[in-house]
Amino acid sequence: MRLHGKTAIITGGANGIGRATTEIFLREGASVVIADRDTEAGLALAQGNEHALFVATDVSSDASVADLVRRTVDHFGGVDIVVHCAGVAIAGTVTSTEPERWQRVLDVNLGSLYRICHEVVPHMQGTGGSVVTIASVQGMFGWPNWAAYAASKAGMFGLIRQMAVEYASDSIRFNAISPGAITTQLGANTSRLEPDFVQGPDSTAQDGAPTPAETKPRLLQSGKPEDIAQAALFLASDEAAYISGQNLVVDGVLTCSAT
Repeated sequence: MRLHGKTAIITGGANGIGRATTEIFLREGASVVIADRDTEAGLALAQGNEHALFVATDVSSDASVADLVRRTVDHFGGVDIVVHCAGVAIAGTVTSTEPERWQRVLDVNLGSLYRICHEVVPHMQGTGGSVVTIASVQGMFGWPNWAAYAASKAGMFGLIRQMAVEYASDSIRFNAISPGAITTQLGANTSRLEPDFVQGPDSTAQDGAPTPAETKPRLLQSGKPEDIAQAALFLASDEAAYISGQNLVVDGVLTCSAT
């Protein structure tokens, strides 16, 4: 098992990419702390597994993230891995996005990466560790109507590179994964969890209904949460011991096409 004896925190770990990552990490021998606002899904996922712990977490709250890390260390004795999947996808241009909505997206998506690293890095110093954040190809290329989301994801790249340099001597690795179109409930979950910030049916990410498998080859379809979870497993494992400060694109051939 590739993560035997490791403890991982997975934010947004109860749904979508986070859930797939939780399930794969548990199969690979890790103890996993599932951090999510979806208490029902998180408790159900952790139920009956002594190696899984659910902690209700709001990644936009300094106190909530600090409590998450404290409870992880108290329960499992330390933390070796973070996979930061929590986030919201709220659409809008610069002119159509009000300051409150702009700040909310950056606070949940990018500010949360700062918060989790601020709390967890001191526990990794001296022992090493791996932090993987789920960014997006929208942080690399422009698509209409995603100003705040794109800015939040692009900001992750700069922060990841900065931390990779600052903590290389502590053997702590920081990497990003940029998914393309992945079939999840991100749009529906954003609408449910962020009712004060979602405005209208076009203001959140689409749920990525997959192209039927019989009509298009695999690399031209929407991806699966497991595709991203497997990439996170690699970057979190010792197999990626010489990889830090990088952005791994997992998008089929989406960003390879000129059209």
